[in-house]
Amino acid sequence: MTLSDGLRSIAIWGYGREGRAALDWVRARYPGAAITILNDAPLAEAPANVAAVYGADVAQALADGRFDLVIKSPGVSLYRPEIAAAKARGVRFSSGMNLWFCENPGAHTIGVTGTKGKSTTSRLIHHMLRQAGRDAALIGNVGVAALGQSPGRDHTVLELSSYQLADLDAAPTIGVVTNLFVDHTPWHGDVERYHADKLRMIADPATIAVLNAANKTLVEKTRGRPNVVWYGDASGFHVRDGALWRRDALVDTSSFPLRGAHNLENLAAACAVCELVGVTSVRESVDLAGFAQLRHRLEEFRGRDGRLCVNDSISTVPEATLMALRAYADKPVALFLGGTDRGQDHAGLIEYLAGADNIACVILLPDTGARIAREMEARALRCPVLRAADLAQGVQLAFVRAPADAVFLLSPAAPSFGQFRDFEDRGDRFIDLCGGPAR
Repeated sequence: MTLSDGLRSIAIWGYGREGRAALDWVRARYPGAAITILNDAPLAEAPANVAAVYGADVAQALADGRFDLVIKSPGVSLYRPEIAAAKARGVRFSSGMNLWFCENPGAHTIGVTGTKGKSTTSRLIHHMLRQAGRDAALIGNVGVAALGQSPGRDHTVLELSSYQLADLDAAPTIGVVTNLFVDHTPWHGDVERYHADKLRMIADPATIAVLNAANKTLVEKTRGRPNVVWYGDASGFHVRDGALWRRDALVDTSSFPLRGAHNLENLAAACAVCELVGVTSVRESVDLAGFAQLRHRLEEFRGRDGRLCVNDSISTVPEATLMALRAYADKPVALFLGGTDRGQDHAGLIEYLAGADNIACVILLPDTGARIAREMEARALRCPVLRAADLAQGVQLAFVRAPADAVFLLSPAAPSFGQFRDFEDRGDRFIDLCGGPAR
């Protein structure tokens, strides 16, 4: 959207990382504007020299038409009824990401999204571009709010969540989609709209779409789209026999520190992007010695008595848990499974568990633990299936029931809300309960 210089009243809806960045931007760009923070819950400490509206009063403030512009944070669902009502009355909405694109129209942008793998893929692309001597920035959902950040002189890598994409007006130069599974349906309303919002990133046919041919849902929903570079099959970079290939040539990934075929798949996406922008050395080898994985993603640590434990709290869908299990198929595993119920389909995961011979036990956690237990009744699992009231009891059970050589794998196949603030909080609690290192 194009903004005028006559904005006099601006609201910032949500006051997390994105909201704070928006406040700094508004103060710098519109120093004379009246600023209001909108938030569902009262802030412990509101910023100085701004008004604040909370809870049910937010809808009334929007209905009053007092704002020339509302900058909405990603966590606020685009589909809330008060937003539809305000738009019908002519209230203008934008987002930090849209405003960043407005301010940087000439930037070469590489957008990355997907239900899983987008953070790792974004960081791999950024790392490899910098290794190749390119000036590249990494911003967005990866933890750096875009608004107020300068683009890289050569490239800007943007990790984009479905929340950020739902109202994105701009088109990145290159758009990477790693996969599409079921997730975030409370925010989007249903899975079809969630997938549609994800694919807004590549809605403009001028965007070069880098897509994963190994994800059936993604292939079906992008059939016939022009301007596609595929990875994940034999026509490009793909994973075969536990290694990375470009067509029929093996790529040297000996310095890659991450475990699991799914991380090699993320690397295939990064290689496809790098090749696309002229870094052709990735056809033979990739230098990843300095690359470190983000926390809560197959994060290994030693617990009590030297027990190998793995914090994979980021795995909030069954497909991600399957990837984690395959990464540890060579070890006995005590699996911690369950969390917030978003209607996930566990059939494939239960099928895997029923056929696996390395599962020492499955510990089911609320809320989905009860449903998973019912779904497991039709299958004769070879291992004990244990119900726990919470994660603390689950860890206690695992120390008693799992053999000494079993890996404790927290890969819950569900979000964490209700018992934990977020997946990071859940992962940190798991580390503490297992006797892992202080952070």
